[in-house]
Amino acid sequence: MPSDTFLSVLFHRRCQEKFIIETDLENIVGNEPLREINKMTPSSKVSALRKISEQMPVGPELVVLQRHIVNLMCEQRSSLDFAAPTVAPHLYDVFFLDITSGDLNKIGEELESTPSSEARVTPSFPVRGILFGEAQRIFVPLIVSRRSKSINVNFLFVTASPNTYLRRESLAALGFGENIPTETNVVVHGTAMTIYLSSNHFENVDLLGQDFMTAIRGLVTIDYPLKEITINV
Repeated sequence: MPSDTFLSVLFHRRCQEKFIIETDLENIVGNEPLREINKMTPSSKVSALRKISEQMPVGPELVVLQRHIVNLMCEQRSSLDFAAPTVAPHLYDVFFLDITSGDLNKIGEELESTPSSEARVTPSFPVRGILFGEAQRIFVPLIVSRRSKSINVNFLFVTASPNTYLRRESLAALGFGENIPTETNVVVHGTAMTIYLSSNHFENVDLLGQDFMTAIRGLVTIDYPLKEITINV
């Protein structure tokens, strides 16, 4: 999905100016769907358009739709990836137009780590991860534990995030069932820490933040030619 250019432009411009789009949104998604989408909150509107974009083939219409999404995100000016690090954990927001639910399975295969599956090994270092996709997204397989349960989690490492987040599916696998907390204490690869529920525009990914790296005093090595990352202590 050719979204990387738009994300890069957004991060560099920081919403100082909007994309100029000649094609109306209704010409892409249709009048009836757009009418329903316009009734939603701004955040839900972006989520709905993102789901539509995930089903579209690569082409000019997808490019236009992604530009509409970026403009909507800028209008919200909530707290994107370039937000100040002092933003409250529950308000932090970031979006990845190039990471879909289907990609998580591919990432799990490359890491040889099935998301939310039972972990049968003891956490150890070094941890080796991958750089995924054209945007070189950094994914690392870690073990998250709570009480007697330990699961495999393929985290997306985001250096701009002060905190670490888990998706609903991961928290459910840790034994929370339907009562998913927005904040809880777990052990991430041997380190006790507070994590938060993935929400807003990154609810579909487990996000590894700087709090974990600071806690373990981690050393990160990225090999771009091999598309590999190593985390050591």
